[in-house]
Amino acid sequence: MALLYFASCSKGPANIEDILVSPLLAEVNPYGRVPLAGILKFTTKENCTVEITVPGETPIVRTFPKPRRIHELPVLGLYPGVENKVEVRITDARGTVYTTETSMKTASLPATFPEIEITELNREQMEPGLHMVDFLMANGGKFLPYTIMFDDQGSIRWFMDMSEQEQITYTTHRLRNGNWLYLNWIHLLEVDDTGKTIREEQMWGNAGNHEIIEMPNGQLLMGGSKKDSYVVRNGENVPTRFDHVVLWDRANNRTVKDWDMRSMLDVSRAIFPADYGMDPATDWFHVNSIAQGLSDNSIYVSGRNQGIVKMGLDDTPRWILGPHVGWGQAGFDGRGLATPKYLLTAVDKDGTPYPPEVQQGKVSAPDFDWPMGQHAINVLDNGNLLIFDNGLRRNYDPKPSYSRAVEYAIDEKQRTIRQVWQYGKERGKDLWSPITSDVDPLPNTGNRLITSGNIRASADAGHAKLVEITYPDNNVVFEAKLFFKDALGTGEKSWGQFDIVFRGERYDLIPTKK
Repeated sequence: MALLYFASCSKGPANIEDILVSPLLAEVNPYGRVPLAGILKFTTKENCTVEITVPGETPIVRTFPKPRRIHELPVLGLYPGVENKVEVRITDARGTVYTTETSMKTASLPATFPEIEITELNREQMEPGLHMVDFLMANGGKFLPYTIMFDDQGSIRWFMDMSEQEQITYTTHRLRNGNWLYLNWIHLLEVDDTGKTIREEQMWGNAGNHEIIEMPNGQLLMGGSKKDSYVVRNGENVPTRFDHVVLWDRANNRTVKDWDMRSMLDVSRAIFPADYGMDPATDWFHVNSIAQGLSDNSIYVSGRNQGIVKMGLDDTPRWILGPHVGWGQAGFDGRGLATPKYLLTAVDKDGTPYPPEVQQGKVSAPDFDWPMGQHAINVLDNGNLLIFDNGLRRNYDPKPSYSRAVEYAIDEKQRTIRQVWQYGKERGKDLWSPITSDVDPLPNTGNRLITSGNIRASADAGHAKLVEITYPDNNVVFEAKLFFKDALGTGEKSWGQFDIVFRGERYDLIPTKK
């Protein structure tokens, strides 16, 4: 943390000393979590509005429209390792404009951060905003979490250092009030853009993981685990995790609803061998993404090790999306409902079911693939599903294949599924990421942003990739590579020994309250 006092320099149509009571005070990284942000403090002789600009090839401009005398304003988007010029524009009630400059010196980036390379950039066709990733830095068997935003030139302009948590925090989420929410198992931490702690909470009875959705009433829908949850395996009780969905009431610090995936799925089904830390008993489901179906009060849940389930407010599935292999009775002890009747049947564009080997996922049709190890559910306005299909052991083959973004149309009455769009199969190992990753429909352009979070089988060194494409034409308008250093891990195929990106987003650095 650095405290810097600067003499103001007069420029512009009015004398800055005529409006300031005292010189500007600039403080960089005041809370120790956001090294490329700071606070600018000053007092004016009367109520004024303020505009702050961090100039550069991608300038960051922020307006503070509420007139006031005492100003304590966040400065975001500083460049790392330099003396940043910060331009301040003050306007009084009569419209008189006063301008001045100050500077804020930042530390260099951690040497362990990824190197960013922009390989495609067509800003006119791109979604506005900066590029954000959840970067998880390997640390000798654990991951240290950082939220990173970089600009079109590949310069990191903001990052939140959550390494204090000493393990993964799930998942970077900006609340409607503009603050950031982080989840570390049972701990919820709300911070602002400068890293200031706004609120800390501790859950009980349930723990959360992987996904957080802020509901309109402020409650949180999240993937989770439950204390004392278990399955029966070979006559013994085996503790489980990542097999619940939790609705958490922040206002009253309690669980409102707990959906138990054990009651809907066959807990003994295992189509992947133990890999990437997967335990087929303890981690039989591995919830990694949740989405809401707003039109019918439903919830979609992705379990990396099983497939996707649509459910209502009860504990009954409406359908199950996954290859037709190994499905039996649900329940923690295998004595629950029969799951096969809920399976979606894959059909072609004419509504004709594919042959059994395609239904089972043993082979792929030219125009259909089941998702394998999928992440990132999105329910589109037309009711279709857009997801990231990792292609983990596609067709049950352990060799690297391809990852892709894929859109499916589902007929709930007929219980059929049809593939209507995909991107990534044609790129093969260039996008193949067997774990993590993301896809997002972008609201302004209709483009789609694809994040492959851990590419290790391509011709390049280990990296993550962000690719923005037009829809439905699949023209690449943006592409970035984040080359990992694996500096604090061994790089071997073991948990917490290699760097990864969990998700990628397109975000405005300056928050907009909703």
